[in-house]
Amino acid sequence: MLQQSSYREGKTELVVPPSSLTSKVPPRDPAFFNPLGVLKRDVMVALVAGYSRGIASEISFGDPLAGVGAGAIRVCKEAPAKRVYINDLNPDAIELARASARLNGIYRKCSFSKFEATDFLSRRSGPRKRFDWVELDPFGTPAPFLESAIRACKIGGVISATATDGAVLCGVYPKVCFRKYGGYSLNTEYCHEIAVRILYGGLAFAAMRLDLGIGPAFVHTTKHYSRAYVIVTSRAVPTFSKIGYISHCFSCNSRHTSDEIETRCKECEKKARFAGPLWIGELFDKKIAHDSIDNAPSQASKELLEAAIAEAGAPPTYYVIDKLCDLVGMAPPSLSRITGELRRRGHVAVRTILNPKAVRTDADMKTMKEVVRNLG
Repeated sequence: MLQQSSYREGKTELVVPPSSLTSKVPPRDPAFFNPLGVLKRDVMVALVAGYSRGIASEISFGDPLAGVGAGAIRVCKEAPAKRVYINDLNPDAIELARASARLNGIYRKCSFSKFEATDFLSRRSGPRKRFDWVELDPFGTPAPFLESAIRACKIGGVISATATDGAVLCGVYPKVCFRKYGGYSLNTEYCHEIAVRILYGGLAFAAMRLDLGIGPAFVHTTKHYSRAYVIVTSRAVPTFSKIGYISHCFSCNSRHTSDEIETRCKECEKKARFAGPLWIGELFDKKIAHDSIDNAPSQASKELLEAAIAEAGAPPTYYVIDKLCDLVGMAPPSLSRITGELRRRGHVAVRTILNPKAVRTDADMKTMKEVVRNLG
């Protein structure tokens, strides 16, 4: 008989393998559950509720790689969703998901299946069968599932995707990144932003191959994963206009975005390297984030949403203050002093949820160095 433990997360009681609560690295056998993914699930619960509020409707939620169903069960119980479809090849995982659904009194709102993920998604790709929300949370890269997810999602629906191949997305293996996502990664101080922009780009390319598009909803990262939420749209051309490149100079640390590859630094005229093609547009949908705050299950998820609202509309890339101060040979001033001085000079300056030690601004490298020196 399959061993089971009860584990409370948010307002939901989950039935999980006991070993997942005691092992330093949660095992995949008999089924995978990671307690450290609580923030990821908290944010998703809030965003599903916020999205539902924005369209004034309960939604259908499909999870082709559900594992023990932690995310889907929580969305059904706490968001709530109209119906959730929980799929995993592992029969033990589905048994635990069924137990969680019964325990929370939502069994009648859940459907369970044991298909391969792309098979599950293809069965929902026809008219009037598509989901309002498709969740992709695989081991490693979501790349093999992106096009199937686009096909299985309604126009105006949401796809949420997790990538745990950080070394690929953050520039250690740029050629592998190009092969998987269609864009070269680059190892810079803001590599986590490049990671989510490449993930957005991969979703955009998958949509455009079907003559569809995407719009940004939300992103966040930790040292373990990158997470992107996009809205599926009916038009490819506006999406294509948001695809471009980030050029970075490793000599002077300047950077800028362009719709073309540029290999010469505009600041010092030395050789620059590039990341992309990737998404160079907005990262956040301010309305969805605002509608989601009241439903945030935890203080940490609420703070992420609030910070995203403040960050929305700010320009691409950020400066890590410790890195900047190393370049000028000075002790780092506080972030609040730096943002205050940049605003006094007429620049956009906000903190970013992608790095707690960084500032997002439209100021160039020359200005940033001058600001740091003046505050030292």
